[in-house]
Parts: sequence; structure tokens; C-alpha cells
Amino acid sequence: MQIKDYPLITALSNDDLLLVQTASDDAFKSLKVSDLKSYIGVSSSSGSGSGSVTSYPSGMALLLDGGSLIDKSGNSRNASPIGDNSPLPATGIDGKKVLRWNGSGNQELQVTDFLDGTTGATLYCVYSVTGTGNYNLVRTYALDDYWHFIDGNGYIGTFQNVRHEAYPPSMPNSGNHLISIHASSTSYEVVLDTISKGSQSSSYASGDRFRIGTNDKSFSGDIALLLVYPQYVQPNSTSDLGVRNSIKSAYPSLSI
Repeated sequence: MQIKDYPLITALSNDDLLLVQTASDDAFKSLKVSDLKSYIGVSSSSGSGSGSVTSYPSGMALLLDGGSLIDKSGNSRNASPIGDNSPLPATGIDGKKVLRWNGSGNQELQVTDFLDGTTGATLYCVYSVTGTGNYNLVRTYALDDYWHFIDGNGYIGTFQNVRHEAYPPSMPNSGNHLISIHASSTSYEVVLDTISKGSQSSSYASGDRFRIGTNDKSFSGDIALLLVYPQYVQPNSTSDLGVRNSIKSAYPSLSI
């Protein structure tokens, strides 16, 4: 039967089946629409074709969400695994697709460095922790830095050329959280959920890399959202609250 003999389909549901031909052996196999969406990083929820149901304030440099390595900021800064292994798409917070790290210490991702020449940056990350050990979710410089160390504190170095000692204090080893990092030429502040960890006097450094879920810290948990703006966004400013409101609408169970 020729393709023209099939009726034209203008809408598909997530449970519909597609007939696909594999390149390796020319065999035909069935594939659910929902599985195809997950594979290419498009949300199965209603929303825009980009896969991001939530609309975040404009000007972002990087947007990873929906359990996908595809950058949805429009800048084509897709993530890729450092080695042979990658975090896998899974269902996580509020039933949303996430990227899941299993604690094996071999699932680190990289994005080509994109902050060179900037004078500040702000990062928002929705993540879930299932292990009680060390983790470092974003590294931008060759530092031995931690978002969480076994003593419960962070020794963070994201957007810095030296790590902070015992800062941020009291970082989580369980649960779902939003962390935001606000770095400028004169100050550095981490906000966890709604609590500021205090402002530090330090100078922003754009770094020479952008690594996610670094192998040396063996993260066990999920990253649901990673959103970066290439400028300083002041905590509790109108711009910051706009981002937070968008995140809250996407992940309503967050305590923010």
C-alpha cells in the first residue's frame, strides 16, 4: 500500500502508536507517541512544541528541563555526556520528566562554555536529592567544590575562581528544592527555596567550563530544571520574582 492510501492524521494523542522503520535492519516497529516525545525531549503535557510548558522570562542563556539534554533557550547549547554514560529521563517532582543521576559517578554532562565576557550570572536549579553523600551540580572552574559536603555545608565554587569555605551552610541531603545562585562583580548569594544563605563579598568569574552533575561527587538524585541568565539578577527583585513565579507554576510542590 502506498503512503497516499493512508488517511491524513492531523492530531495525535500520547497513547497513539506510530510505525517506524529502523535504519539498522529496515525492520518496522511500533512506537508510542509519548515515548517518542520523551526520547526527543518534548513534554507529553499540553504546551508549546518546544517541550517547555512553562514560559520563563526572556533573556536566558541556557534552559534544560523536561528530562532532555536539548537546550530550549533558543541558543542551541545542548548538553552532552562526558563519557559513555548519561543521566536518564525519569518521572520525578510533580510528575514531570527529569534527568536522573544514580550515584555511580560516571554521568557527568557538559555544555560548551557560554559565559565568557559576561560580568555576572544567575542560575536557577530545581533538583531532588536521594543520597546523603557529596554532590556538586554545576562546576564552572577547575575547583574541588561542593554544593553539599558530608559535614552538611556547601563549599561552592559555581561562578567563582576559588571555592567558598563552609558556604552555603546547611545544604539539603533529601527532598525537592530550588537553588538560585546570584553572582556579580561585588557579591555572591545563594538562596535555597526561600532562605538566603547570606551574601558574600566576592567577585564573579565566568569560568572556563560548564559541567553538570560532576563525576567526582557522585550525585544521587534528579535535576528537573537548569536555567541560567547571563547577568546578575538581584534576589527578591521584580526579575527574580518573575522567574520564581514561573518555576512555582511548573513545580507547585516546591516550598517557594
